[in-house]
Amino acid sequence: MAQAVQKGAKLRSKRTPLARFVIRTGVTFLAVGLIAVISGVGYIFSMSSAMEPQVAAMGDKIREVNSKPSRILSADGKLLYENKPVYRENVSLSELPRHLKLAMLAAEDKRFYYHPGFDTKALARASVNVLSNGEASQGGSTLNMQLAKRLFSSSEKSMKRKVQDIAIAIQMDKQYTKDQILEMYFNQVYYGEQAYGIAAAAEIYFDKKVDKLTLSESAMLSRCVRIPTSQNPVRDYQVSITNRNVVLKTMLDEKWITQSEYDKAVEERPVVREKKETLGGRIYAAPYFVAGVIRQVRELGIDLSVGGYTVHTTLDSQLQEYAEAATRRTIRQNRGMRVNTAAFVAADSEGRILADVGGLDYERSQFSYTRQSKLQPGSAFKPFVYAEALKQGLLTEYSSISNRKVVIKGMGSGGKAYIPRSHGGGDEVSLRSAMAQSINIPAVRTLQMLGFRKGAELITSDFGFKTELKAVPSLALGSVEVRPMELVQAYSVFALNGQRIKPYDIQQIINGEGEEEYVHTRNVTNTRLGPAVINTMDRLLRAVVTEGTGKSAGGVPEARGKTGTTNEGKSVWFCGYSKGVVGIAWAGNEFYDKKRKRWLLASMPESYGGDVAAPLWANVMGEAIKRFGNDVKPKFEGGEEDEREAGDGSGAIYDEDRAERAERRRRRRQERENEIPTPVVD
Repeated sequence: MAQAVQKGAKLRSKRTPLARFVIRTGVTFLAVGLIAVISGVGYIFSMSSAMEPQVAAMGDKIREVNSKPSRILSADGKLLYENKPVYRENVSLSELPRHLKLAMLAAEDKRFYYHPGFDTKALARASVNVLSNGEASQGGSTLNMQLAKRLFSSSEKSMKRKVQDIAIAIQMDKQYTKDQILEMYFNQVYYGEQAYGIAAAAEIYFDKKVDKLTLSESAMLSRCVRIPTSQNPVRDYQVSITNRNVVLKTMLDEKWITQSEYDKAVEERPVVREKKETLGGRIYAAPYFVAGVIRQVRELGIDLSVGGYTVHTTLDSQLQEYAEAATRRTIRQNRGMRVNTAAFVAADSEGRILADVGGLDYERSQFSYTRQSKLQPGSAFKPFVYAEALKQGLLTEYSSISNRKVVIKGMGSGGKAYIPRSHGGGDEVSLRSAMAQSINIPAVRTLQMLGFRKGAELITSDFGFKTELKAVPSLALGSVEVRPMELVQAYSVFALNGQRIKPYDIQQIINGEGEEEYVHTRNVTNTRLGPAVINTMDRLLRAVVTEGTGKSAGGVPEARGKTGTTNEGKSVWFCGYSKGVVGIAWAGNEFYDKKRKRWLLASMPESYGGDVAAPLWANVMGEAIKRFGNDVKPKFEGGEEDEREAGDGSGAIYDEDRAERAERRRRRRQERENEIPTPVVD
């Protein structure tokens, strides 16, 4: 014994101080780690015991989760939409084919029958993820833990939530058999497309009973549960095939299926049942608005049909009702001019959509003219052209522009000459008159001065259009098709002193656990136009209302805006703003084309924006600014812009020079033969 002690002492004496420090440190960390593990395990089992009553009442919890609806609310708290989850009939484990049960285990938890509710190996991988990126974003979740998350926990990706799930999972294994847990899982899991439980998934995707599912179909469905809203056979068939093959390969590696079964299943191309897109649930008010909100929620990866979500929107229910009544009244009053549908949308200075009337009858047509349509805006597009010309110094507020005939060769349809036509005005008109009276040729000449391509680029950049603006002369007259929501954003530049704000309708989304899953972030852009240009445009747009084509909107205090009427009156508009609120009013004559299976617009030759759309706009906007109007003058980055920056217009070309005029006279007859009508007039 003494010799052994002496030998140990000699060995210690040979170690360097650094080596002894490293050994002591390692032993200390090992001891601390061991204590932490023991404490952690103790904490988990202590929490598991505390969860015993909740797990014992899982049946009640399942019924509660299954019946908790998702709701969409207006800004003033009115219920707009409600979706109560509908769960199909439950199935017993004995009804499921063996290959379906094995496919689910291969996809989600292949050691399910051998662990006590949590998988130490998978949990170790998840812990590595936490240490590397701070999130338990993948791995580690057993079937028990997924059930725990669904019934008791939240969607937060953190170690705290993972520990809670483990504690509940352990308690599940104490109170229920593995088969009972697996059966609950099959009946609770979400497969996407409003398919809750395996029975619903089999019917919705393949129009089958569960006992008729093939191995290939079973593997495809089993992998759906990971990302059900996007990686399912309806949303992305090819991704579902790839995911299915991963499950089949796991089953083969585990020797749960033979090579021939694997080969046959991989070759199979499951036929997915055609599913019609539906909103589900019940709409109580503002249907076009609600439909748009639901589409955006889906884009965020949230499925309201799961239940428990509350979506807080920007809509004011009282203004919405007022706008809907005004829209119906406008249609009744103008039926003699073939008007049979209309739309209106308004947003405040923060971009909040206050009212959104997408059409007349949602039961008849779910197509929203405010959100889904692409329509020619007609002369409502002209302000964007004039604003860019002011910014480039080509015009001033007091400039005159030629209204004489202009021929632009090769830029009409079929390569013919483009020859716009004006209605009214002399040989030259002031910019104020060109805007107020909506005279066509001056707008085309202004775009020509800018350059068709450069003008399209500048307008796109400053006014935020997502639609491609074609670099053609008729762009000045609104021949391009844009969405009304794009016009809301574009006119916000004039309303907000040069700042462009993106309209939005979802303020916040709360999940079933009361946690915030989404909150809107203000999206504002400082354009290059600046206050000098905007102030000039503000006065010009005011002239439209006080002395021009938009007099019908004059009853609204401080109203500014522009009328628009497309070729043959297929669309009539008034787009404008007052006290920071932007409103877009539109009317048309729709009919259903059975051959094309879509709604189209017919002509309304007696209708004009100033006669139909402007009164609708004034009716709703008068109410809107009473409640939401304000004096918006946002500060501009970079300080005030010099008024002289817009230029004096001395370099602008308002007429052809003498040589051009002489040449034009010599070829007048030939060019007259190529003359085509202006596609958009006002």
